[in-house]
Amino acid sequence: MDYTIITAGSVYLDIDAYACCVAMAELLELMGEKAVAFSRAACNYSVCDSLVEQGQILDVLPPDWDVQAAQYIIVDVSDPDYIKDSVPLDRVAAVYDHHVGFEDYWKRRIGDRAHIEFIGAAATLIFREWKQAGLLGRMSHSTALLLIAAILDNTLNLTSSNTTAADWEAFGVLCEKACVGEEWCAAYFSEVQTNVEADLKNALFHDLKTLSSNGILPSSVGQICIWDGGNFLQNLPRIRQWFNSSLDSWMLNIIDIWHHCSYFVCDSAVYQRRIAEIFGIRFEDGVARTPIPYLRKEIIKKCFSVTNDGG
Repeated sequence: MDYTIITAGSVYLDIDAYACCVAMAELLELMGEKAVAFSRAACNYSVCDSLVEQGQILDVLPPDWDVQAAQYIIVDVSDPDYIKDSVPLDRVAAVYDHHVGFEDYWKRRIGDRAHIEFIGAAATLIFREWKQAGLLGRMSHSTALLLIAAILDNTLNLTSSNTTAADWEAFGVLCEKACVGEEWCAAYFSEVQTNVEADLKNALFHDLKTLSSNGILPSSVGQICIWDGGNFLQNLPRIRQWFNSSLDSWMLNIIDIWHHCSYFVCDSAVYQRRIAEIFGIRFEDGVARTPIPYLRKEIIKKCFSVTNDGG
């Protein structure tokens, strides 16, 4: 029997990576394959205690496993530089990712088993595998909730520009299966916010993206996705203290699900002017509220497209 290890191969697991690992392992087991979800990475604040169960993801492989003969399925990541230290690339059997850019690399290696496309959540790709296998009726309640949370988190409650019809379909089917609605979704984001505020400094510093010098965005861009960004703003004095003592230049994107907006926090007047011009916003005391919520990758893409267009 083949052994399959499902992992995200990252330094931390967010809810999308966690849900994909668990859901794919469960699906393969139902199909008669020997599979485990495996990772030694710590979970970030989006993985809520109310959703996880002991043993869903292993950090030690079973002693009876022939690890040398195992194949790997990678989820929620496809950049080989992010996984080469933890996964033997020559034993990757399939990749499921919504971060585009490495399609050609994987297609050359594994052909049509490279499932990489522009879509809201990697969880939607895993849902598709369940649907095609005709096994949605046998999906566990806990796995359905994990996939719902992953779609919510990665699409900003299905409002971000990367949300597709496939994400909506997956979300609708899973919510019906799990018998949950808007109240459950709000409760999930509220629990995420509680997690963030309970360990705020780690939550912030574990989700920083470093950019090369570009003249538009600071070198460090942080992101937090929570239910009520307005209440969260009371944390800004200590956030500023932490960032100013550790980072050369920075911006924080606070995504507010309830009010359907983002708060951009940036104290540099130079960066403020350029960001305000591009997004049509105004900074007051280093904070600007946007008319719609933005994912960090959307912010970066919008800023860099302006640069490339000569703006």
